[in-house]
Amino acid sequence: MNAISHFFIATAVAVFVCCRCPVKNHSSVAFGAESQANQKEIERYYFVKGMNCGGCVFGVKNSLKKAGLDKNQIIEVDHSTPDPANNIGHAKVKFPADQYKGITTDCKVAKQIRDDLGYSAYWDKSNSDPCGLEKKGN
Repeated sequence: MNAISHFFIATAVAVFVCCRCPVKNHSSVAFGAESQANQKEIERYYFVKGMNCGGCVFGVKNSLKKAGLDKNQIIEVDHSTPDPANNIGHAKVKFPADQYKGITTDCKVAKQIRDDLGYSAYWDKSNSDPCGLEKKGN
């Protein structure tokens, strides 16, 4: 038997043993905790309201860089999705896990885009002003 065969047999045994374990969701909890601990990057998807052209894409990329992202962290910026009829584009970025600080990081990105371009950036369709930038007039 080669190494690949041993791997598949060991995996099958582990799955069989976990499936017979009386503790519900035992394997998913263990694997979930392990993958979270080993996660090296966090991907974020921001809706950007105000984008309607290629120049907007360039501006958003520059704002992302000013917010502390390097060009390798910017996965995609596009003005034609998800809702071009309402001038809503998007930016997809990734952060090293130790650099991403939740809403603090998200609001830093949103504020930079707002300060530079006047566009609104948000990550939840049901809340287009999660950082309160529209309310403050910033």
